[in-house]
Amino acid sequence: MKKISKQTLILESIIQEYLRSKMPIGSSELQMKMTLDMSPSTIRIYFKKLSDEGSLVQLHVSSGRVPTHNALVDYWMDRIDTTKPLPIKSVEKMQSSSKEHHLFCVLEKSAHGTFKELICAQNRFLILVFENQEVVLKYNTKVEQFLNTLVGCSMRELKDISAQVGLYELHDKLSAIFSKAPILKEGEKEMYAIAKELRNDAFIDRFQKLHFLESLQDGIYFDGFVPRGCMAIKQKAHIKDNDSSVELFCFGRIESDFESFFNKVKE
Repeated sequence: MKKISKQTLILESIIQEYLRSKMPIGSSELQMKMTLDMSPSTIRIYFKKLSDEGSLVQLHVSSGRVPTHNALVDYWMDRIDTTKPLPIKSVEKMQSSSKEHHLFCVLEKSAHGTFKELICAQNRFLILVFENQEVVLKYNTKVEQFLNTLVGCSMRELKDISAQVGLYELHDKLSAIFSKAPILKEGEKEMYAIAKELRNDAFIDRFQKLHFLESLQDGIYFDGFVPRGCMAIKQKAHIKDNDSSVELFCFGRIESDFESFFNKVKE
């Protein structure tokens, strides 16, 4: 395991304390909070190095340090893993945690499922099996033969193909899945407050569109996609209390404690 330097530990400690308190922190205060045997004078030397590197900034001469925007970007990129589904205890837990941490959050049923299997039920129905749901059609021999050639394609691809070839029953049922409202949409007031403060409401239109998540890759988003000073996260999640897979999107200020938020929704 790679050994973490004292300078890195100090920076992480400052960031974690800042995320908790939103206040500058001085060397004496940090020394009391850290487990390292290090004097305030030694910590001040590291403060100077981190400031020279652009990781810390002193807002006022008499105040402590706060992490810079770039330091927070690096911290979140290192801390948040969007490659694995986030386990969520319940939708209610997500809603309460969003309010507590002042985040805008959306949960949607995943509509990116793969067409995994076609089942013929007694020559009366065709059952299209996706990862999270099933679609039932009236039986038709030609339709069965055609759909068997499409096993493995995405739900969206199948919806588009069904319109092109005149399978309107299938197209309508898949369209209904895509048009369902989100399971959860919480924190719009916080989003509008950020837009007003930054005088930038262009991003709101994007987040208000139904199923805007479909166009996003899983990952962490900073400047450009969201206003500078903010952060957005898109990843898959799994709701434990009803055993369902969903798409998760959350947005807030970059100094919001996303780590605490994720830990809370898992409880």
